[in-house]
Amino acid sequence: MSPPDPKLIRVVRLVSLALLVLAVCFRFVGLDRKVYWHDEAYTSMVITARPGSYLSNELFQNKLVHPADLLAYQQFVPTLSLTDMIVRKGVEDAQHPPLYYILLRFWAQVWGTSPTVTRGFTALLSLLMFPAVYWFCIELFESSLVGWVAIALFAVSPLQLVFAQEARQYGFWAILSLASSTLLLRAIRMSSWRNWLLYGVSMVAALYTALFAVWLAVSHVVYTLVVDQANQLFSLPPRLGKRTIACVITLMVAFVLFIPWMSFVVTSTGLLGRSTSWITVPLPLMISIQMTLFNFSRSFVDFNFELSNPLAYGFATLLLLLQGYATYVLCRTTPTRIGWFLVTFVGGTALAFGLPDLLSGGQRFTVTRYLIPCFIGLQLAVAYLLATYFTQRQRWKVRLATGVFSLLLVLGIASCSVYTQANTWWSKVLNSNYHQVAAIVNGSDRPLIISDAFGYNAASMISLSYLLKPEAQFLLMPAVGNDFPLGALPQGSHSIFLMNLPDVFRRQFVAKYQRQLKSVFHDPWNDLWKVQ
Repeated sequence: MSPPDPKLIRVVRLVSLALLVLAVCFRFVGLDRKVYWHDEAYTSMVITARPGSYLSNELFQNKLVHPADLLAYQQFVPTLSLTDMIVRKGVEDAQHPPLYYILLRFWAQVWGTSPTVTRGFTALLSLLMFPAVYWFCIELFESSLVGWVAIALFAVSPLQLVFAQEARQYGFWAILSLASSTLLLRAIRMSSWRNWLLYGVSMVAALYTALFAVWLAVSHVVYTLVVDQANQLFSLPPRLGKRTIACVITLMVAFVLFIPWMSFVVTSTGLLGRSTSWITVPLPLMISIQMTLFNFSRSFVDFNFELSNPLAYGFATLLLLLQGYATYVLCRTTPTRIGWFLVTFVGGTALAFGLPDLLSGGQRFTVTRYLIPCFIGLQLAVAYLLATYFTQRQRWKVRLATGVFSLLLVLGIASCSVYTQANTWWSKVLNSNYHQVAAIVNGSDRPLIISDAFGYNAASMISLSYLLKPEAQFLLMPAVGNDFPLGALPQGSHSIFLMNLPDVFRRQFVAKYQRQLKSVFHDPWNDLWKVQ
């Protein structure tokens, strides 16, 4: 990269600072607008030490309850401590380590457990992304210009905004991925016990935030080995230099410190397998391609398009080409230590989730939150490409970079603006259409919803409760399977709905009560039938 013009750096810095202000506004506007979906409701259940099985065992027992009774499981109970929270979470939900939830619990004990508060904590944490991005660019690229361009792109990234307003750990995991990678680069550049200690601490934090940090650790070892190999990149056997040994020892210590949580993972293998079995279910090939294409464009543009929207395909295809070209330029024109870092940072996660899908089928590679390091790495590659073109002597390259940079910023701002005004988004998955369900139920006289505890229903009923009028009622059953546990229907309900119940239950309902059912709502995850 040619030395940048100081005037250019000032202009890019001013633009980036202005966008940072806008990014802060985006993150704290409309925190309560979107449906508080299943996973977020489960987050609140976790921090209050009453995860899903406690809700199912206490309320889903053929009980007649109101929305307030379900929402009570989003509130703290004085008798349940932090230790209760950690142990109960480890037993029931070991796939998500506890660091984020511990921090959120402390926050919620001060400010409350409303959706605005829990999402506000994630939004506040997300602001750490910007210093992390800049620090990373200084450490890897040794260029403040790349850093400021990256900050501008991340400030208006709709994907970053989605995770910043979600009461889940994925935004925090993204920050720790960057921070730990930066500390690794620093330890490689200035190998000292203090720098390796800081890197180790960051990896312990990453492991206690997301199990995916295992793949980040693997990519870090591979990268350090590549750097130590220098010009003998593919020599066999590989040479273990001092930095590789230091990296391996540091990670071994980090994994030893992670053993307490791994004990939960090992002892709950069966439950863990059942709760994640959905990722092994293959999707139709065209759906997988569409979702993957959309995912890799959402870092720059996202208007919540349907998969069938042709405009979305235009955006997604062009942005995928841009990211591919940016990666090619970065790998082709930079020293080994830079190009190979991007390859390992992006490739480690991509292979970890892509290979199992190719070999045994599944949908891991279509799950947006699994591929966070991939999206971050490609955003940084685009930032490097634009900064490189900004400093070229060929005028057309400077103009091209200016045009592309401006277009990306405009698309990002427009995407974030649409997102902040929407009441739902693709990220709400199971419950993305619950505003429609609530409108149907709330528009009925004395509504009663009959549902059971099968699968995702328990936390989903809490999600729906946030949107229902207080006088609505639920009749909550255990997972019905092929049984029919209902006796006489409750008196006083004028409008009765069956929600997310199997066909066999609906047939038995019609036969027993001689009442017909009419489908009033359907999406890929939910069915709502009204009793005629």
